[in-house]
Amino acid sequence: METETALRPWQRCSGSTLKWVAIVAMFIDHLGYTLVWSAYLQSYSPAWYEVYVLMREIGRIAFPIFCFLLVEGFHHTRSRGKYALRLGLFCLVAEIPFDIAFNDPENGFFECYSQNVFFTLLLGFLAMWACEQLPERWPQAGRRLAQIGVALVAGVGAELLFTDYGLFGVVLILALYWGSAWPGLGERWQQALLGAVTIVAYCVLEDNWIEVFAVLGVLLTQTYNGQRGSGKKWFFYIFYPAHLLILGLLDRLIF
Repeated sequence: METETALRPWQRCSGSTLKWVAIVAMFIDHLGYTLVWSAYLQSYSPAWYEVYVLMREIGRIAFPIFCFLLVEGFHHTRSRGKYALRLGLFCLVAEIPFDIAFNDPENGFFECYSQNVFFTLLLGFLAMWACEQLPERWPQAGRRLAQIGVALVAGVGAELLFTDYGLFGVVLILALYWGSAWPGLGERWQQALLGAVTIVAYCVLEDNWIEVFAVLGVLLTQTYNGQRGSGKKWFFYIFYPAHLLILGLLDRLIF
């Protein structure tokens, strides 16, 4: 990856700044998915629907930024084990708030057929860890094929667990990881290119073109200056389940 001395004029955002951008975009997305969508279903007003679509489009920015920051965290954390445990802890903490926000109220407060995004992030993190542990003595082509195999296993696991973003989410994480770690790559624009190609490929295969707005999130990662920024690490973790719980309860109370 580019060093601090090689920063471009547009690379002015720290990791914490990018997190704030992703959090705001995510909140707008989830507000649209819950309260705004429920308001539309009550009135079937075109205005509510247009607001809903716009909020979902803005929300696509968030996930690629979180994936990028996960890759950066993987490269720079002092303890891979503690990082994985932290992700695993919030898989559990966020699950009931996730179900309250996104699942049918008739199913109660828990639904086993959809899992929150921390499961996807954890599988992506473990897949990066597994890719790194593959023997360096292997021929380069063989090692890359093995890494693709790891990606498929982790992606299938995400699909079987019904995690948020599923296979696509895991592959996007690994595309950003490979862009920063494979021999011959390592430039940030190459990392972004792999991420953008992954997103467009998903849009084509799934015929889900609203997700193409996620390319904007990948482009925003180009503004990263390599600095972690201010603290508040736990706030970023806690915000996810907390805002889902509030939005989900409001949605059930109002509608």
